[in-house]
Amino acid sequence: MTTTCSSVARAVPMAAALLVLAPAVAAACPICFGLETGSDEARSLNWAVFTLLGVTGGVLSGFVGFMFHLLKRSRQALGNDASFDAAARRAEPGGES
Repeated sequence: MTTTCSSVARAVPMAAALLVLAPAVAAACPICFGLETGSDEARSLNWAVFTLLGVTGGVLSGFVGFMFHLLKRSRQALGNDASFDAAARRAEPGGES
């Protein structure tokens, strides 16, 4: 277990140093690639970035939703579901005050 931790502890600073010392690798905008602003390649690169952001946001929001689902199920299993439902009604627009 300590060999894994020590190898990770060495790999993280090494990767950070590599990114700092080789910034040309980290250049990702269309202008940094030397593309014209309105070219097809620049638009496709922008769509690729937005698609990746959308997929990442979807996965993260699904994870958060699953955590709330687990929270609700655990409160139901413990018999505290009334407190969770009351808190949910207060959070809804037009709910209890």
